[in-house]
Amino acid sequence: MVAIRTRDAERFLSAIPEDIFLFLVYGPDAGMVRERALSIIDKRIDDRRDPFQFVQLSGDAIASDPLLLLDEANTTPLFGGRRAILIETTGKSVLPAINSLIAAPPDACAIVLTAAVLKKDAPLRKLIEGAKCSVAIDCQEDTTQDLNGLIDRTLREAGLTATPEARGLLLNALGEDRLMSRSELAKLVLYMHGRSHVEAADIEAIIAHAASIASDRIVAAAFNGETGAQLETYFAHGGDPSALIFGALRYLIALHKARISMEREGGRLEPGMSVMMRAGFGFMHRGLLEAQLKAWTALRINQLREPLRSAQTQARAHAALAQMEAERALWRVAKIARSK
Repeated sequence: MVAIRTRDAERFLSAIPEDIFLFLVYGPDAGMVRERALSIIDKRIDDRRDPFQFVQLSGDAIASDPLLLLDEANTTPLFGGRRAILIETTGKSVLPAINSLIAAPPDACAIVLTAAVLKKDAPLRKLIEGAKCSVAIDCQEDTTQDLNGLIDRTLREAGLTATPEARGLLLNALGEDRLMSRSELAKLVLYMHGRSHVEAADIEAIIAHAASIASDRIVAAAFNGETGAQLETYFAHGGDPSALIFGALRYLIALHKARISMEREGGRLEPGMSVMMRAGFGFMHRGLLEAQLKAWTALRINQLREPLRSAQTQARAHAALAQMEAERALWRVAKIARSK
């Protein structure tokens, strides 16, 4: 029965008590939520790639069949050892399944639930924080201090130094999402192979925020329900499909954070618009951004998170299929945008 604040999360995760089996990882930074959830799982099992040790379940499946979670939690891995289950919660309630689990804890299974922003009185958060052998971990967005620490560690481990100007550009380019920030830093390290001194030009060459405005406009059009000619023109002129998918993920994350900011302020548009501006989308028509902030709920946005991540993974693994994956991903976005 523990509630862990953002600033204490890393210290807690470095030495997780053995008697805790149920974890809730939640907050506005979806990348950080995912990173910390997988960190917990990696500390409890030997190999996340082993399907007998690690299982991912959807919140909808658990809500529809509460006994499914009990069955999975009490299944013994084929060759013995521990087991872990990751559940991404959505709008449907998983409380009946979690209550049953708390009443009869499994012997050797860690259960990790992930969620977006949860208020203090949210039923799931109250249940986890009040139950024995469970913990709720808050994942707020990285502060400037957090990002500076992340940059310091990455540069130090890679044997790199950066000019003040390069460091400033790097700091401004990070922070929308923890996994995105790590991805950008990993790209920088790879780009700098064989060199040790990072200049401003290196940051401008590699960081995704320097991507073309044209691709961002295509992504925004898809979130408005429009695809077709713009997408064809983009690829006809040698557009990068992986960059397009990355841009869609970046826009999705910004839109999600903007909607959450609006909901915290009673539906006011200005907090959401501020988030979109900080995320680098200030060049777009204000009316378009306002319309999308009104149309896209946090739940609808979450429907696209995993499909876009999957498309990104497939595009990276199979270059020949990258354009098809990008087109399919943007068409999916437009289809959901039109189904109001």
